[in-house]
Amino acid sequence: MRKILFLSFLYVLFVISAGELRSEQYGSTTTYSMPGYIVRYLNSPGSLEEMVPAGSYYEGSGQKPPVCTGIVSFCQRLRLYGWAEGGFYLNGDGNKNQYFSTISRDGHSEDYQVTNSGNSALLGNVKSANLMLNQLWIGLKRDLNTQHGFDWGFKTDFLFGTDAWLSQSFGDGSFDYRGHTRDYFVSLPQIYGILGYKNLSVKIGKFETLLGVEQLEAAKSTFYSHSNLFYTEPQTHSGVLGEYRYKSNLWFNFGYVQGADNSFRNDFDDHGFLGGIYWRPISSISVWYTVYAADLGNGRYRNGEYHQGGTIFQHTFAVNWMISPRWHYTFQWNIGDRDGKRIAADATYFGTAHYLTFQVCRQLKIGLRFDQIHANQWMDDSGFSRPFTGNYTGDLYGVTFGVNWSPYRRINILPELRYDFARDARPFNRGNKREQFSAGCGFVYLF
Repeated sequence: MRKILFLSFLYVLFVISAGELRSEQYGSTTTYSMPGYIVRYLNSPGSLEEMVPAGSYYEGSGQKPPVCTGIVSFCQRLRLYGWAEGGFYLNGDGNKNQYFSTISRDGHSEDYQVTNSGNSALLGNVKSANLMLNQLWIGLKRDLNTQHGFDWGFKTDFLFGTDAWLSQSFGDGSFDYRGHTRDYFVSLPQIYGILGYKNLSVKIGKFETLLGVEQLEAAKSTFYSHSNLFYTEPQTHSGVLGEYRYKSNLWFNFGYVQGADNSFRNDFDDHGFLGGIYWRPISSISVWYTVYAADLGNGRYRNGEYHQGGTIFQHTFAVNWMISPRWHYTFQWNIGDRDGKRIAADATYFGTAHYLTFQVCRQLKIGLRFDQIHANQWMDDSGFSRPFTGNYTGDLYGVTFGVNWSPYRRINILPELRYDFARDARPFNRGNKREQFSAGCGFVYLF
């Protein structure tokens, strides 16, 4: 833990000392004017800004291509970005809820129960009614420019806060896995190099998953909380991921990954495929399909515990529809199947999520989110990230109404109301309630 905090401190000092680098303008009209949950392939800083087909990188940006001479070119293409997100969340049960009593993350049993935690079913909003720091996110990257052929880049992110546990390498319990104290964690969500030639690029390292619509980054969120479906998805992978842009409206992803939420060490010898296809048939509609499939072996014994083993399959099918300049709708459908070995249970789930937003004006956007999950059994021990507080079979629903107000381009204020309901169990208030009303407000400062 001390080593991680020390290295994190050195990293923050380095980023601060690089003040002459251009900041990532998440609050600008070119990026944040899109709906806040931003689909992964639609004007996302994690995708399109890293590689654009040759000849189009600077079109419409008002920028001139950098002079390709030594250190001048290198510094011109460095991008410094980050944000801080904090806020509060409360519900009628308050601290009667507990965040984690004991959670098994892919075979690693850990006790995260603390006296000041609450909102058990709202995993991303830990403390009930107390102010919390969700994310202090600082990143540095060098974007690709394949305008003249071959190029290279990199991306490295540092995260501190209550959300950081989601992006830790807990799959094999190494790398940034031990960085936590009470409700606060430290992680390196992404750290990779990227090589590109014309319409082909390859990432090597630890990177975010392709699955899902919502992303962990607060700068890309319309809502303060996340959907329950979001927590069934892995957040990161380590390995090699390629992207080929056949046309401007059609491209493919494909790569080898060492399981999900694992570090570079891959202590349990996981092997998998991560890939997808993106297609934009018309300017207002985008469709994409992504898949993650892995062989996790028969379970290996290491550091006093068994890895779960078995096989896992997850996919996402999503449609993004710009109904009009003001109205925007996104549909997501997930399926997950786990064939467990040793200590892991078999489990299957499917779920959908719907997002509808209305841009009232440039500074104000309102959104409605509805999500639903059906799980057959034992989601807790299956290796899926869980929105459930215990072993759970049945249906879980969530409805969220949120407002995204930007009184200043570097500030976002996100109040919201939320209702969660379980049809076949009582996951709320220590197993005493089927439903839960909650409300919260988040504050994001972009720097």
